[in-house]
Amino acid sequence: MTAGPVEVTGNGFAGLLDAVELSRAGAEVTFTEPSLRAGGTFVTESFLTPFRFNLGPGLVRRPPVPSLRVLAPDPLVAVGEASLGRLPIDLRAGSTVAETLAASDVDDPARRSLLLGLAVLLGIDPEAAGSGSTLAAACQALDDLVVVEGGNGVAVAALVDELLASGGHVTEGFGGLSQRLPSSPGLGICRLFVGLRRLAPVRPAFATAVGFGDEQSLLARLGALREGRLGDPVGFVLDNSHLDPQRAGDILSSFVWQGVLPLGAGVVRELYAEAVLATLGIDHADVLFRLLWLPEETGERLGG
Repeated sequence: MTAGPVEVTGNGFAGLLDAVELSRAGAEVTFTEPSLRAGGTFVTESFLTPFRFNLGPGLVRRPPVPSLRVLAPDPLVAVGEASLGRLPIDLRAGSTVAETLAASDVDDPARRSLLLGLAVLLGIDPEAAGSGSTLAAACQALDDLVVVEGGNGVAVAALVDELLASGGHVTEGFGGLSQRLPSSPGLGICRLFVGLRRLAPVRPAFATAVGFGDEQSLLARLGALREGRLGDPVGFVLDNSHLDPQRAGDILSSFVWQGVLPLGAGVVRELYAEAVLATLGIDHADVLFRLLWLPEETGERLGG
């Protein structure tokens, strides 16, 4: 049992969770969040529209909050004609994703494409050192990847409430605005939030790959992006139906585009958003709302 006062500062959702775990162990916890809101990327926002979006990852590890209601999407990812379900996969970890697949004797092309796609979806750069072990750990916990009903912000609110109810203290905005990623070489994740005045097209999985259909095309597109050649958009369409408006008579829907872009590439927002919508076959007349956050704004870099 931990006794006495403890101070925890920031570190996103993981830091908030650490604070709650210490509180559960009996500590008097003061949690200070340097950015505007506790929880890091675990934020759900409406942007003053009828729609709601998770500003960070759509799929998250199941938060240890018994009161939360979560959804378990299945399949998780679709690449080409293949899809990946929720059954855990044991992989022998190597340094990179390619080394992990080789060490684990993953030879089936569709399986390799799905695991590479999963890596990118989870923010893992397949070529980065350590990416193999990160993917292996994720694959062992596929059944633990969930969608929080009501949005990721609900999980943050539940933890903050628990911390306050135990006598803890929470201070947000201590350090002002969050720091954006520097414009340095590398790849990052952008998000395009889209609200439609019609039902969104039915997709084969929670996250459906667009811009690549197999291992070779994905690696080729990532290679081109590293060289600053944008080409057609590459990324995933994330299902957002669990956050869609439920008012009687509404025929509204939404989705989130999670794309990969080079950091500091000077992407023209309007042109990129137009390219994504055109690639997905979305008619401009059906778009009620759209907002693009570049990697420098999401703060999400592909890494190991």
